[in-house]
Amino acid sequence: MSPRAISGGPKVVGSGDGSADVGDPRWVVRLKRLTGASSVSSERLDVAKGIFILLVCAGHLCEPFYKIQNKPTQAFMHVIYGFHVPAFVLISGYVSGDLNAKRRRALISGVVAPFLLLHVLFSVSYTKMFCEGDAFDAFERGDFGSATRGRPRCEFVNHWALLDKDHGAWDGWDRWTFAYPFAQLWYLVSLFTKRIWRPFALEMRWTLVVHVVLGVSIGYTTIGRFLSIHRSAVHMPYFLCGYLMKKHACFFPEARGGAGAACAAAGAAAVVGAALVATYRYNLRVEYWFQSDPHDAAYGAYWAYGALFQLILYAWTFFAMAIAFALIPGPASVGVRYPGEDDDGETAGLLSVHRGVSSEMVKNKKSTRRVGRYGRERDQTTFKARVYLRLAKWGSRTLYPFVLHIAVLMLLAKYTDWYEITWHKAGGNWEVTARFLLTLLLSVATVVLLSLKPTVGAFRWLLEPSLGVLYSPEVQRY
Repeated sequence: MSPRAISGGPKVVGSGDGSADVGDPRWVVRLKRLTGASSVSSERLDVAKGIFILLVCAGHLCEPFYKIQNKPTQAFMHVIYGFHVPAFVLISGYVSGDLNAKRRRALISGVVAPFLLLHVLFSVSYTKMFCEGDAFDAFERGDFGSATRGRPRCEFVNHWALLDKDHGAWDGWDRWTFAYPFAQLWYLVSLFTKRIWRPFALEMRWTLVVHVVLGVSIGYTTIGRFLSIHRSAVHMPYFLCGYLMKKHACFFPEARGGAGAACAAAGAAAVVGAALVATYRYNLRVEYWFQSDPHDAAYGAYWAYGALFQLILYAWTFFAMAIAFALIPGPASVGVRYPGEDDDGETAGLLSVHRGVSSEMVKNKKSTRRVGRYGRERDQTTFKARVYLRLAKWGSRTLYPFVLHIAVLMLLAKYTDWYEITWHKAGGNWEVTARFLLTLLLSVATVVLLSLKPTVGAFRWLLEPSLGVLYSPEVQRY
């Protein structure tokens, strides 16, 4: 990455047609012209978030079948884990703003407070559900006759536990810690770290290069999953790249025209083909994509090549992300209409033309523009456009399915027989594959349910608590 990405270098004055912005480095201008990259609409970004959170939930709900070596599940996970979490991190960087007073308070109420509350709730609940009881004690004594459903302590499905029974299980405040986030909550800790670190990172020359080097090198340490520091370091290049994409209005373009669609389809076929080869030819572990553990834990005897492997992962994830975003159309491509629009809908800028005021006068008045505002479903004339906007609305609420789907997973394992098959069938059994396919459908239903307004209203107190009482009225005015 050229240092001009940060320090500027030769500047190019915008041409006035949107192909280049004032202040863009020359290489950014060339990249825009080559790829057609530009800023991204709110709707397209939220549709992408909705799709990626669906893949996150599907990956977790289907992972129990991978743990017993079901090959179709393994191939599916190789496909999605190659891009969905890095893409989420990149989007988080794209939408992050400067940490002014209002955003600092939002970071506390929307990230720190939910983590503290949820870490306690999930850890205590999981311990009571899967780490305590006569069945677990009988299993550890080897007394299988007295407990036919005896299971290894803290494993909620066969060969998988969501916490370490020695460090993560609840055993009183004196032996318990916040330092190892429960399951998916690592992302909240990592997001907080990246938001705090970003201003320092942007002051560096060659900052992307510096953070790639840091990302490939941290695997030689033993930091591991402590406070998600390892993952934060590995994911920081994605986060910074997202922020710089916003700064230079240069997001992944959608596939346009026959040639673009053909290239995107070929890229998608390459991703799927690589996953099939990794699964059926080499039986590669999905855990390589997690990017959360030291090189010796991830790669075993090949730990010395960990930096090279991480560089390959960076290259592949950016390729897979480009393909995934190319397959997600913008609102104009699906026919979304904006009554009174002034910019073809791509930024959804709506003008409030008042009676007695000319449209030219309103256009020149920046305060009347609502950049980023959604189109309305009732204004659409096609079913496709209405579905697109509905998906965008659900995608704007991804915090709720992201946090709560693990609760669904735990409840399914504890109170239903949905995952009981993992204890009694081998991964190659057709019934396991059938259950995996049904779980994909269950994942869709779960994400939709957890994205609905009633769900958001019911859990807002927990995931977006109001902490205004902690701040003085004077502070809250800024």
